[in-house]
Amino acid sequence: MTRFAAFLLCFAALSLVRGQERVTLRLVDWASLEEMPIDERTVAAFEAKYPWINVLYEPNPGRQYEEKILTGLAAGEPPDVFLLDSKLIPTFTNKRVLLDLAPFIGPLGIDTAQWYPNVLGIARKGSALFAFPKGFTPLMVYYNRSLFRSAGVPEPRPDWTWDDLLATAKALTRDDDGDGTPEQYGTAFTNYYFYWIPWVWSAGSDVVSPDGTRATGFLNSPATEAALAFPIALRRTEHVAPDVGSWIQAEKTGTNYALFANGKIAMIVDGHWRLPKFIRFIQEGTLDVGVAPFPRSPGGSKVNVMYESGWCVPVNAPHPKEAALLAAFMSGEEACRIRSSGRLEIPSVRSVAEESVGSDPTGLERVFLDEVPFCRQPWGSVIERFSEIEWTLQDAVDEVMVNNAPMHETMTRYARRVDNELAEIRKAGSTEFTPLKERSEILTFLWIALGAVTTVSAVIYARSKRGGQGGLALGFLAPSMLHLVVFTATPILFAAYLSTHRWDMVVPDQPFVGLQNFREMFTDPSFWNALGNTFIFSLHVPVGMLVALGVALVLHTRLRGLGFLRALYFLPSVSSFVAIALVWMWIYHPSFGAANLFLSIVGLPKLEWLNSSQTAMLSLMLFSVWLGLGYQMVIFLAGLQGIPGELYDAARIDGAGKFARFRSVTFPLLKPTTFFILVTSLISSFQVFTTVYVMTAGGPVGSTDVIVYHIYKAAWEQLRMGYASAVSWVLFLIIMLATWLQFKTVGSDVDYQ
Repeated sequence: MTRFAAFLLCFAALSLVRGQERVTLRLVDWASLEEMPIDERTVAAFEAKYPWINVLYEPNPGRQYEEKILTGLAAGEPPDVFLLDSKLIPTFTNKRVLLDLAPFIGPLGIDTAQWYPNVLGIARKGSALFAFPKGFTPLMVYYNRSLFRSAGVPEPRPDWTWDDLLATAKALTRDDDGDGTPEQYGTAFTNYYFYWIPWVWSAGSDVVSPDGTRATGFLNSPATEAALAFPIALRRTEHVAPDVGSWIQAEKTGTNYALFANGKIAMIVDGHWRLPKFIRFIQEGTLDVGVAPFPRSPGGSKVNVMYESGWCVPVNAPHPKEAALLAAFMSGEEACRIRSSGRLEIPSVRSVAEESVGSDPTGLERVFLDEVPFCRQPWGSVIERFSEIEWTLQDAVDEVMVNNAPMHETMTRYARRVDNELAEIRKAGSTEFTPLKERSEILTFLWIALGAVTTVSAVIYARSKRGGQGGLALGFLAPSMLHLVVFTATPILFAAYLSTHRWDMVVPDQPFVGLQNFREMFTDPSFWNALGNTFIFSLHVPVGMLVALGVALVLHTRLRGLGFLRALYFLPSVSSFVAIALVWMWIYHPSFGAANLFLSIVGLPKLEWLNSSQTAMLSLMLFSVWLGLGYQMVIFLAGLQGIPGELYDAARIDGAGKFARFRSVTFPLLKPTTFFILVTSLISSFQVFTTVYVMTAGGPVGSTDVIVYHIYKAAWEQLRMGYASAVSWVLFLIIMLATWLQFKTVGSDVDYQ
């Protein structure tokens, strides 16, 4: 009887599941390779609990995560549930991109009391709730216990201050050989905004006003300047922190973390996301790590920052109820318990966070959890597009720390700049999101392009009926012509249309502004800085051509191993650019790089390379010369091999030496090749982007911000598509003018016969 009852129960459950409409949801986050298996386990637990819902898990690690989400939203094909960084909350909520999850709390039986109130509150706006919290972290001080023990220095106390940190760092800094460069540093400072803002808050100050509308009177206040002066002094005057240059280089190379892991730095500030690697080191016995709370200012209050992420649902989700259910599950107790095994964050569910403390043999989790009551909501989760302000604030600190600029004058100047940026952000207003597929402008341009191609083709075909073979030729050319019109001419014309409108990719309101974008561009100092940097960068082209020509002349001889040398020079052109760039970033490292090692061997002073605004552009130019050497060398070799040998024989008979033969035979006959390389290389130099994006991100202090990178930031980080289109058109006209001038001057003397 019992078995029969169980059978009936199972049959009823299966019938219910089959009767339930099956739903497929897409779940997207930025999980790393280590996180992906954990997320897959969580998704599997959800599908087991709700078998009528199928989840397609799509991790998207990397810097392009936000761009992919925005592109999906604009195209009307967003994921059903995606992970949202707290810094994007104001932008997405003001644009009404996100679904209010509050109405689903009751019907789905979601217990909001399970989460930490200050964590849940980050995604609240009035009575609305736009994300369920996944996890969070404050900033803490990791320290190497072994170094503390060997130096006889007591470990940090829970209530320690800045003075305690400085005294401890001095005691742990060692210069054993007395050369002025410590072999071991007491601490580190990275000029990344989200790392140093707790210093300012601890001093009772801030970078913007409480209402988030202005920086003047706050960023340049005595309290803020004194707070920033302290971590800067750790590197510049106290010399207890390594000089790793600007924030860009420090973060891209991971120098501070690498030095800490190798026992060369005793203390670093970092988040909970670093804990899994340190726990692995502890388990392997290679590193004994402790955690201390963020130090407070002497006489100031204890305060920290809370960085959080949460699961949200787009407003146009086709299955909002099921998506809300998935978002709640991914933030709920069962999911948090699965994720807590990875130790990547503090679980947002309080009971699970306490469980993780009890199951932590290292005792580090308790220190993190004790810091939660002192955590403050970051400005990025309050002020829309605050990430743009963060870049400006980082440049301000870099100008003081890297370029030795005076503190008050610099902060006052940057405070006015932040005021202008905040005003521009407010001016954009709050408008509702509408997918691009509901707009007609793009389709209108495509229909116009298709109509133009069809009309021109018909006219040509009609005239060719009288000429004979024109129709056949048109048939062969039509695919290429259609491709050029649709994918080249149409985007150019559409960019011209956008340049006269204020266009935000995720809002429907695109008012006609005439030449306002161009006026804003020509009055924007950052545009002129980027344009000037672009022209400076292009100066490497003739230098690179001379080097490539010299190498080609050497390789255009009968040498043993010539094929190997040619392949060796050409290898950078076919190698992974990102890998090469990262290697060169280490070569340029001011303290550990091979470039400064070479300079010291030949008795020259060390340079800051990418870490100084005086040398960063030169460093990129040298890298670009090396990178383009192989390609240009091959083109020159092709030109050299096309020169008849009889001409050299005749020149030798006439008594011409090597230089005379080069001047009278080689160079004149290489003019077509030289002109081709000059034109294409100059166009490429005006379009440089990847080099800047990977190696410097436009820094330090805007010294390598070029025009294409300026366009990228305006379009994808600030969502100012109209302004970016205006700058694109100016760049297009500059390249056209530069190419025309080359054809009129250099090209007029080129003979292709």
